[in-house]
Amino acid sequence: MPSVALRKIYFDNARRLLARSLPLPVLKAVHVRRDFKPDANTGKAVWKNAPIAHLDYETTTSASRSDLATTARALWSDKFLYLAYECPFTALTMFEPANPKRERFGLWEKDVVEAFIAPDPNQVGRYSEYEVAPTNEKLDVVIDPPRNDFEWSSGFESAVKIDWKRKVWRAEMRIPFEAFFGFRPEAGKRWRLNLYRIDRANKTLLAWSPTLNGSYHTPEKFGILEFAQ
Repeated sequence: MPSVALRKIYFDNARRLLARSLPLPVLKAVHVRRDFKPDANTGKAVWKNAPIAHLDYETTTSASRSDLATTARALWSDKFLYLAYECPFTALTMFEPANPKRERFGLWEKDVVEAFIAPDPNQVGRYSEYEVAPTNEKLDVVIDPPRNDFEWSSGFESAVKIDWKRKVWRAEMRIPFEAFFGFRPEAGKRWRLNLYRIDRANKTLLAWSPTLNGSYHTPEKFGILEFAQ
């Protein structure tokens, strides 16, 4: 029997059954000494030693979507948190015309990658959200229930490249630590994080740590971002 079929029968089905009792995933962010501007070249040397987070499960059911298996990695410097995504696709759903010079409200209605980050382990319900689309349109917002602050600006930067031949789009984010409510990392610190991808053509909502409901805004299911050396 093909390995893909075996995975579906055994591993994926078992994961779905155990999804509510699985431990939270951990992603280690590797420290870098030199800062760099995002250019969406996720193959450059600085990313080579960064561990991979896999976004290949539906957030609602934890069902496998290996055909859309998305990867994310994290780095940090003394000034910034960096995130990189690689997203295979069959078709892209984007706003037209694109306007990457302005924030796009409702970006989540099209294809997008997202990061939800809560730096205070004692207040996980207060977090910031970062979104980037294949057009390099972006959005950031502070979630502090019952208020969502869309006027807030983190000053984060992004870059996107679409490889139409290989059907992969790639994105890099660079988020200044000033955005995180006065919290700054150091080696060994742990923040809470979840990583997501929306693929509208395939009606798929992917998550690194599936929330097991219809909302990405489930902070108790956020995984752990560990700042490593």
